[in-house]
Amino acid sequence: MPPCPVYLFRSSAFAPSGDTVVIVAPLDQVVAVYGGGGMWGEAGLSSAFGGVAIFRNDASGERFAGVWGARNAARFRRELQAHMSIAVIDEAPNARLVFFETKSGRPPKPA
Repeated sequence: MPPCPVYLFRSSAFAPSGDTVVIVAPLDQVVAVYGGGGMWGEAGLSSAFGGVAIFRNDASGERFAGVWGARNAARFRRELQAHMSIAVIDEAPNARLVFFETKSGRPPKPA
């Protein structure tokens, strides 16, 4: 089985500074580690991190789930790596932000 692609990039959608670390992986792989539930299958990841971001490629329908913030990104990467082989790609996936949830009450701005 090929390694799971994990996209690590910076985005202006998650903080006023405009330089927030974001990490996402294919939604099915994220659900395999954190569990599913919710409208997008995001409930397990949101529960583990207090927030979640969902990106979707409109042409292919491929969905990605992840978190933002350097500490969250490091933890997300470690936890995925503990369950599967991953390949970190230092760029955003070909997808747009379509859903987010945060427990802090400070949502990211939509892209």
